[in-house]
Amino acid sequence: MRVSVLGGKGLLGRHLVPMLELGGHDVAVTTRNPVDNHEIRVDFISGEGIKEAVAAAEVVVHLVSDARRPARTDLSGTKRLVEMLDDQHLVYISIVGVDRHPFAYYRTKLEVERLIGNSGVSHSILRATQFHDFVAFFLGAACRPPVALIPKRFVFQPIDTAEVASELARLVEARTPGLQPDLAGPAVHDAEYLARSLMSAKGRERPVLNLPVPGRAARAFRQGAHTNPDRAVGRTTWEEFLEQFRGL
Repeated sequence: MRVSVLGGKGLLGRHLVPMLELGGHDVAVTTRNPVDNHEIRVDFISGEGIKEAVAAAEVVVHLVSDARRPARTDLSGTKRLVEMLDDQHLVYISIVGVDRHPFAYYRTKLEVERLIGNSGVSHSILRATQFHDFVAFFLGAACRPPVALIPKRFVFQPIDTAEVASELARLVEARTPGLQPDLAGPAVHDAEYLARSLMSAKGRERPVLNLPVPGRAARAFRQGAHTNPDRAVGRTTWEEFLEQFRGL
């Protein structure tokens, strides 16, 4: 089957593309900055390359997102995309809690979900919690010396990126329509624990300062609006993820 993976060079795409290829699929990888002839240049903001990238595909996997410019990239880009689809099946990755969390980026992701749902295009939508890799990157930046600055009482339910990719690969083949059950990590942790355990694994422990963060979005991050303990189906724990850093 011919599959076009939009954003195939990103964190999730780098896991998904090899899985699809091992499954025998003919995979077209799109990226904003191609480095070889096997990659297709697509710019979601300008629309460049979208039509060509999806024309021959039977299934299109939409992984493109930009939290800095979600209205232009996620929303406007997806509008262009669905207008260029014919009878292809669209698989879209979203985020757990976008329907109840006031964070602006999440609200845009919800708009994208609604746009796809109302488009008439055959589609599957999968919501996942934050990837282990993303949480490590976010907290790693906050843990730079001399003091780790951590948002007070924020919680996350991190999940293994490869597990999310595996579920997307299953949806490519099954083409199960509509919004799928949430995909959430095995446990909810507060940001302080995640940060301290990350620093310990890297051998870079330092003092932690819990910063109070005001506003509705911060309250939702404290209350866990972006988590779903009832769908803690992820297998790889945060502690298992951290093993890769030990001894480096």
